[in-house]
Amino acid sequence: MVFFLKKQKIKAILFDLDGTLIDSIPLHKKSFQLLFQEFGCSLKISEVSKYIRWSTEEIYQKLKVRERLDLDLEKFLQLRRKKYYSLISRKKLVFENRVKALKKLKKKYCLGLVTNSSRFSMERSTTARFRKLFNPTITFSDVLRGKPNPEMLLLACKKLRVKPSECILIGDSIVDVKAAKAAGIKVLAFYHKTGASSLSELRKTKPTKLIRNLRELDSFLKKIEN
Repeated sequence: MVFFLKKQKIKAILFDLDGTLIDSIPLHKKSFQLLFQEFGCSLKISEVSKYIRWSTEEIYQKLKVRERLDLDLEKFLQLRRKKYYSLISRKKLVFENRVKALKKLKKKYCLGLVTNSSRFSMERSTTARFRKLFNPTITFSDVLRGKPNPEMLLLACKKLRVKPSECILIGDSIVDVKAAKAAGIKVLAFYHKTGASSLSELRKTKPTKLIRNLRELDSFLKKIEN
């Protein structure tokens, strides 16, 4: 269902990374669980799933890591990243057919990447060739507040020299939808089973459109531009 469809020239498409372009969400969840286990503390996947759409810094607060593991933020970030990097070692995280679709879109639109991951994690999770498809790449390391705050989306628009109304954001999480709405950007909520948010959660946020594959993006662009 489309909640807002006004004829508009689209100049740029912004993409979330984790869960949208790369299949990293289950591995992020597992890395938190393994770290808690290392310190003799249980953590159910269902518990971390509630917060996985947030930055690791914010998850630290929500999981009350200082109280439960007696770790300060910097040490926790270091150890959690180490767990995650060991899990992604030698794995191809990019979803099948994503690169092909991105290359096709890049012929007509500017592509940007906006992720709540740190720049270091983003670079460890992707290849240099993959990252060259995007300019700019905005990470949690580049802003004061991550999504759902619109700061990184507005920064991407500024770097691209486009108006928010000339952009579309594609993301798998309710924080993507909320950030896009706050920025005045159309948002396509991308649902799949290993994404950060459930289908019901995405529907409740009322995105511009809910999609299940990038082929639906093509039809949406044709409708909105023609």
